[in-house]
Amino acid sequence: MDIKDEYSRIWWMSVDYEFPWDFSVAGSLAFYNSVAPAHMAALLVETGELTENTHRRLEHFGLISLEIARRGFKDPRGRAAVRQLNRIHKNAVKSISDENRQWSISNDDYLFVLGTSMVIPARWVDRYAWRPLSGHERMALYLHIKEQGELMGIKEIPGSYEELAKFHDDYVEKHFQYSPDAEKLWHALKGMIVEPMVGWLPEKARPLGRRIAGGAVPALLTPHMRRAFGVHEPSRLLSRAVDTAIMARSAYVRRQPPRTAPSTPDPLPTPNFPTGEFDIEKLGPAHTTGIRPTD
Repeated sequence: MDIKDEYSRIWWMSVDYEFPWDFSVAGSLAFYNSVAPAHMAALLVETGELTENTHRRLEHFGLISLEIARRGFKDPRGRAAVRQLNRIHKNAVKSISDENRQWSISNDDYLFVLGTSMVIPARWVDRYAWRPLSGHERMALYLHIKEQGELMGIKEIPGSYEELAKFHDDYVEKHFQYSPDAEKLWHALKGMIVEPMVGWLPEKARPLGRRIAGGAVPALLTPHMRRAFGVHEPSRLLSRAVDTAIMARSAYVRRQPPRTAPSTPDPLPTPNFPTGEFDIEKLGPAHTTGIRPTD
């Protein structure tokens, strides 16, 4: 496949065929990372969407992200998903701004979140998956993310994977400190990573798996995330046990035959969209769509 024309397709094959479990877990970690900076957490708590309409907000965010990853940007649905993402950001800021305070999301904030959606999953795969990313896959990821950023109107996007990763890391060093708002978001969201972690287990094993996964989550957060959310430092024993368990799973996957069918149904049924069909312009917070969360 020609990376110049098919980078989004190459990247989707990595996500859906090569590392589906890894990217479902790492995607949750990337979301945690994106809400951790104090000023970002304050904005998100102010909107109330993640703390009061958590399940709806995460479901809609997941569907928009899936459309972007699966369709790419040559497909009208992929481009429509990016437009809806822009609309959500714009209206979120507008809905909570008044004469006393004008909220905003800076270009650096957008660049950080863009970098997070690239760096956190890539580093997870390199550390934990059945094999690391190839150079071809890493370049495809960067080019896909870069085009998404351009369609979102983000300026001064670094010119390579390495440069965007460095921008991300510098931003984290500067902005990740504990805040009560970030802790509120953590308590609202801390269960979102558990289901992806246990989704590969047989149904009967999942209740026990959920209990174990819930206790393991602090070991999966970066030190910066733990500091921002006020999450306790895991013991060395827990960290070692979590690493060993994930790597054991990857060793098992490494010995399986290559996946020949998509891991994600298209369309994907969800609790509020059981047929998998939805109107992209109706996804997002009520202040974006005009639809109440109970509708």
